[in-house]
Amino acid sequence: MLRSCPERARRGFTLVELLVSISIIGVMTGMMLANFRGGQQSAEIRLASDLLVAQLRSVQTSSYAGRLASVCSGGSNDLAVCEPGKVPPVSCPGGVCQRRVPTGYGVHFDAGASSSYVLFYDTDGDRRYDLGEWISDQPFVSTGTVHLSDTSVGLPLDLVYEPPYGRLFINGSDAGPTAVALTLSHRYGSLTRHVNVYRLSGKIEHD
Repeated sequence: MLRSCPERARRGFTLVELLVSISIIGVMTGMMLANFRGGQQSAEIRLASDLLVAQLRSVQTSSYAGRLASVCSGGSNDLAVCEPGKVPPVSCPGGVCQRRVPTGYGVHFDAGASSSYVLFYDTDGDRRYDLGEWISDQPFVSTGTVHLSDTSVGLPLDLVYEPPYGRLFINGSDAGPTAVALTLSHRYGSLTRHVNVYRLSGKIEHD
């Protein structure tokens, strides 16, 4: 003869037990999301510093190689960069667009927690960024979540490498500080990373 199961064995979960289980699952899910977001932010700011170091080294290398730039010669747009494919396109009314070695290859960092920076050719020899010298805007990272929060010499900041030996000018001077530290910050957290540029040795690195 079959014996019936005790009432206790057939009893399901109580409301309290369900609520406790749901709370535990919620806490664990929250911890996993927080760890994921923290890891994503760390990866983004690490990528941004890697890309910035690579870009600065590329600009420095251009000064060693004497990379040619397209520049307006004469006319109302004299000394403006007229690179093919530039958007918007730049014409040289009253002058001609010629290939030449510029007086410097530069990177301009603006104030205001910008998520991008400017690449430019110094065409007038002042070792500073002027609007007509613009080549392109480059984001620190494609998601736009990393920005330059500060530098050791303030903002805005111009770094210009002079050909053919790559002499570095910081805000128009080659006699100022021997190094510049750029602080990259994530917009949605407290993570920061530093990129260091050394004027005398030419070394470029991040922490």
